[in-house]
Amino acid sequence: MADDVTLPGTGAVIVTDDVGGGRQIQLVKLDGGANGASAPVVSGAQASANSLPVVGPNDEFVTVTVDVTRPADTTAYAVDDCISNSTSAPTTFTISNAAKASGGSGLITDMTVLSNNDPLAALQGEIFLFDSAVISPNDNAAFQVSDADARKCIGKIPFMLEDIGNNEFFHAQGINIGFTCVGSADLRFLLRAKNTYVPASGEVFTFRLKIQRLT
Repeated sequence: MADDVTLPGTGAVIVTDDVGGGRQIQLVKLDGGANGASAPVVSGAQASANSLPVVGPNDEFVTVTVDVTRPADTTAYAVDDCISNSTSAPTTFTISNAAKASGGSGLITDMTVLSNNDPLAALQGEIFLFDSAVISPNDNAAFQVSDADARKCIGKIPFMLEDIGNNEFFHAQGINIGFTCVGSADLRFLLRAKNTYVPASGEVFTFRLKIQRLT
């Protein structure tokens, strides 16, 4: 069916707005009433019956989960050692779809950390966030990144795990780190130990980041 409809110039008058080029936009009055009833929507603050509800996007607030599995050894970490997934070929960890689209922006609001280990001395550490991929140091090596990679850092979140029975847990609130991804919709991160820590072989750290995706 064609988009444009020509009405005869007789009978009832339809209120329109002339937008040029021979085009008319029909004006519509908002009404929230049921069939056969009227409940006009009025501008300004009104009771719900006379208001137009606005529903926000359901993909704006997300929780992204990332598991970090360290190597199958129990070599102790020293202060400022890197915690990674390999002693020879480590990778950075990816926070997938932190933004809605490549080059998009957002806000990290909360983070939880869970370890499946239950050590005598809990891990104290830091998560370094980057807007694009960086090169990770080897596991248990000194935490060092190049100047070029350091410029990609958008923030740091310290954490201190605590014993909750069979495992260790931490929750950070009110983080409010804003970011804009570069070259993708993802963020990356690296981990650094801030105390002497004896890990479990193949220990798994689970990071859950709560993100408000803006674009």
